[in-house]
Amino acid sequence: MKTMNLFKYLFLISSLFAFCTATLAETLKPAANFTLPDIYTGKMIDLESYKGSVVLVDFWASWCGPCQASLPEYEALRKKLQASLPKNKFEVLAINVDGNKEEAMQFLNKHQLTFPILKESSGKSQRDYELLAMPTSFLVDQKGLIRIAHVGFNPNYIDLLEIEVRKLVNEK
Repeated sequence: MKTMNLFKYLFLISSLFAFCTATLAETLKPAANFTLPDIYTGKMIDLESYKGSVVLVDFWASWCGPCQASLPEYEALRKKLQASLPKNKFEVLAINVDGNKEEAMQFLNKHQLTFPILKESSGKSQRDYELLAMPTSFLVDQKGLIRIAHVGFNPNYIDLLEIEVRKLVNEK
């Protein structure tokens, strides 16, 4: 019995390790600029205008279960960091890639998300960021360089993001 529990524990730990290492990468590649409409107002928003801030760029779709879990967590992280960091030093830009706006709105109407939600209809941003899965997020530093690329969602990722954002905001 004891051996079986140990086996289960080791399997769980090794699976978690494999999952985490396969989905997280550090990079210093420049983030591709994009100009996309805000899903609510239609106002065009571009990544370039956030230079000087740390930005979490998140690609998501309403049909994606991990995406549905990640967005409320990003909202909580954003509120926490914006309350404790200097003004305009951190933002989340969530890029919706659903086939039509109505699918996204069904999800968004159930949540109070205050960060910009952008609508991508052409597929250009997905190609520029070489997306392979949903959700995929990129932590972009003040200079516009991608510091972390992450595929999937795990609640532990929020803790890592908080540490990394605070570190990047304090970089000179």
